[in-house]
Amino acid sequence: MQKEEQVLKNIWRELSLSLVESGHPYHIFSISTVYNGLPDARSVVLRGVNEEQKSINFHTDSRSKKVYQFSKENSVCALFYDKPKKTQLRIYGDIHIEDDKDTILKKWNDSKEMSKLCYLNKYPPGHTLSASRDYLYNENDLKNIDKGVENFLIINLNIRKIDWLFLNHKGHERMLIDLKKNEEVKYEWIAP
Repeated sequence: MQKEEQVLKNIWRELSLSLVESGHPYHIFSISTVYNGLPDARSVVLRGVNEEQKSINFHTDSRSKKVYQFSKENSVCALFYDKPKKTQLRIYGDIHIEDDKDTILKKWNDSKEMSKLCYLNKYPPGHTLSASRDYLYNENDLKNIDKGVENFLIINLNIRKIDWLFLNHKGHERMLIDLKKNEEVKYEWIAP
């Protein structure tokens, strides 16, 4: 196996490990959009990895402004950094909001109760509040926690390109990996 192929294999392995290893550096990553000509970034939790489909996914509240931003411009950049391994990933791709009801319900049912509570909040993310906790769900909502599925979205990021960077005092290494659908993977070494 060539070094380039090994790098890509390791990327998929580390992304997948982050789903099961507590504290893995790739578990929480930044997703960046551009809206009205201005950058906007936020941290999200990696919830799924599909090497065959060349995609990753995360969950969000359907009422959040990022969902509106995705509808206007679905090209995004995801940033991952593994400090112990000195590796950065910039993943470029297109957002697709999951619309298969069975997939959504399965993910919802597989979610922990503490995660489900986030989708019961009275107000959408970014809503102006009178006090810091005014957004929280009502105690009566706990009787029907599955009501939160109405605000639950799965966001798929279909990967087009990965910019891999390895930091090393003896010489950094950087490579672009082109993952266009239905095409052979292309690797290109570039200056860090």
